Formats: sequence, C-alpha cells, structure tokens
Amino acid sequence: MKIVHLILITVISLVAFYIQVDNPVYTMQFYLSVLAFGFVLGVMKQEPNIWHISLMLAFIALAEYSLFATGVIDLGQHDDNYLIIGTIVFGLQLLINILAVLLFVFRVQISRLFSNSSKIILTDFDGLFHWLFIAAGFVNVLALIENALRNAFGWHSLTFIYDTYEIYGYALMAIACGLLLTMLILKVKNKQLT
Repeated sequence: MKIVHLILITVISLVAFYIQVDNPVYTMQFYLSVLAFGFVLGVMKQEPNIWHISLMLAFIALAEYSLFATGVIDLGQHDDNYLIIGTIVFGLQLLINILAVLLFVFRVQISRLFSNSSKIILTDFDGLFHWLFIAAGFVNVLALIENALRNAFGWHSLTFIYDTYEIYGYALMAIACGLLLTMLILKVKNKQLT
C-alpha cells in the first residue's frame, strides 16, 4: 500500500470517526492528541517546522473551542434572536479563520521570532494549511449568508449549511491531521519538506 493511500484512508477514517463521535469535547481531545503527537515527533526529529505548525494548529483549535465551549460566546436560547446569535457565532468563526490564514501565511516569520534554528523554512505544507483555513472561512461566509436569508427573510427551509456545518468542521480537522501526518512521514523517511 502506498503512503498516499494510507494517508487518504486515515483522513477518511478521521472524518468518519469525528462524525460518529459527534461530541465536541471528545473530538477536540482526539484532535489535540494528534497535534501533540506531531509536536512530540517534531521535537524528537529536531524539525521546528513541524512542531511550530502543530502548536499553531493547537492554538487555533483551543482558542475556538474555549470561546464556545466555556460559554464566553453564548450560543443562544430557544427564544433568542437567531439572526444576531448566528451572525455572532459564524462571524467569530470567520475572524478565527482569517487569523489562522494570517498565522500560516506568516508562519516562517512568526517561527523565527521564537526560534533561531536554521531549519525554519517555508514548506510546501504552509500553503496547504492556509488554504485549508480559507476553505473554512468560505464555509463560514456561506453560513452567514444562509443565516441572514433564513432568519431575516423568513426562508426557514434553507438549512443546508446549518445542517452540515459540523461535518465541514470535522472534515477540515481531519485534513489538517492528514497534512501533519504527511509531514511527519516525509520527515521520518528523511525527505526534505520543501
């Protein structure tokens, strides 16, 4: 079995696993475990690009999770104005995605602020990670539009993005894990990351 097939099967399996679990607490714990594995292996292999990317992904995930899971951002009650609540929730998600895109666009410069290693370089994966968050931002823009159409204009049957929003999130988390695992595999095989 080729490594490409193994990674593809891993990503598909992670998506299926996240969807089946359908619990943000457990999903986040598993996602952070994969990121911690990437961080530890990156440190052991003395590859600062891998562990910096792992830390950035963990920072983004923890920031997002802590805002919503701890109740800092109220997800609303049954009789609340869903237009306002949805706009706040999806708008904040969009801002987090924009922050993530900026973190990965400037990942090398940010990494060099914290490390003097000569191994810090722009990898092929840096571009893939920021495109991943651009895709997540696009989903959030669609969710904002759908929220406005549904709650401001009364199109209550328009729920496609709302109904599948978690699946998109789980898929993006699984793809991020797949990219990180691919970086690790390439490093273990002693190949360059560029």
